[in-house]
Amino acid sequence: MFKLVAFFQKRPSDRTILLGRMTFGFLIALILGLNLENIILILPEGLKAYETSIIYGLFIFAIVPFFMGATGICLAKRKYVRIIQICFGIVLLIAGNSLIDTKTPILVQDTITVQSGSLDYGAISESKTPSKSVNVGFWIALLGILPLLAGITGKCITSKCLKYGEVIKKIRV
Repeated sequence: MFKLVAFFQKRPSDRTILLGRMTFGFLIALILGLNLENIILILPEGLKAYETSIIYGLFIFAIVPFFMGATGICLAKRKYVRIIQICFGIVLLIAGNSLIDTKTPILVQDTITVQSGSLDYGAISESKTPSKSVNVGFWIALLGILPLLAGITGKCITSKCLKYGEVIKKIRV
């Protein structure tokens, strides 16, 4: 038990943090991309005309972490990076729970209109059951917990960002 606690107390390496960010972005893109036709947005009437643009705009949630992980760019001090991570997690939670819904699959069956005493093998067809769609909103909200926890703990900040913008004034020997 104490080994598990000690594992979570230390900060991961920079390479692990960057690979985690890229994996996080890839997971969001995968969830959105594979279920693109099943996504329904709950929007006000004024924004219904822009629904497809907003659906494609959801990919910004995948592009930002992937770009941050691929480049290792640091834009702010540690305190501000933590605040941004917390806000990103909250936005993912809100968008996943209240904005994104998933279409339910509809089964369409062909009906035979001609009845006769003989059996026509051409009229018999296997009914295809639609594949169940993934609940995109649930998975986006679940993935939103990760940046929220990363921002609260402050462990997923690279060493480059830990001392971003600080000027060394004294050199101690």
